[in-house]
Amino acid sequence: MYDFFDDGFFGYGEAGDFQYYSFWHFLPIFVLIFGIVIVYKRRESIKKWKWEGRFRYIVAFIMLIVEMSYFWRLLYVGDESGINSLMIKLPLQVCQWALIACVFMVMSKNDTLFGITFFLSLTLGMIPIIMPTVITKTGPTYYRYYQFWMEHEIPIFMTYYMIFIHDKKPRYKDIWIAQGALTLLSIPCVIANKKIPGANFMYINGESQGGVVGGNIAQLFPESQLIRYISFFIIVLILFHISYWVFIKIKGTGDDNRS
Repeated sequence: MYDFFDDGFFGYGEAGDFQYYSFWHFLPIFVLIFGIVIVYKRRESIKKWKWEGRFRYIVAFIMLIVEMSYFWRLLYVGDESGINSLMIKLPLQVCQWALIACVFMVMSKNDTLFGITFFLSLTLGMIPIIMPTVITKTGPTYYRYYQFWMEHEIPIFMTYYMIFIHDKKPRYKDIWIAQGALTLLSIPCVIANKKIPGANFMYINGESQGGVVGGNIAQLFPESQLIRYISFFIIVLILFHISYWVFIKIKGTGDDNRS
């Protein structure tokens, strides 16, 4: 019998329910691009909009609810197999940190938080959108599908929003701030990966993460946690520099001394 809450909309799904590069993969990407284009075209009127500040606070609240609902769902539906245990689903992933940074950034308009959000969301945050490994069991008939896309796309959308509406731009030093933040945040991930069976936070652990199926870029690296850690560090630093270079080429502006 179909159970809407346990086996249905809030359930864990079944393998193959979501397919890479299908209509349901491209649709949320199209919605994201469409939203960014609309903001760009209407940027002057949005800047003068008297509710602009409240809009940012509303979006920040939505992002918090989206993030928390992931854990509420795990608690509500429960876990009998162990692959969806809260212990291996702790908020120790880059996209979760990017979302939290974005929440405070859109409310405060802080330049350092913008830099962190910019580099995390527009580089590492793009990888799950291209290869959404964690939702291969949950297509559009499941809540997890919508939670995943909102969690990953709203920070990207709001990053462009802050660029177009509030003239935000990354500073070169933000590369190192973001890299430093990632390095610090990776410490509890390394510890958790060693202490918690089945954990694979930041995909540093060579073993497969419980509940994850489908292709993933992390699978291309050696299983040695140390080698993966060093490789990720170097690749992330390269991606940050590329994204910064592309931005200043497109915007035609370099670094500045904003604090």
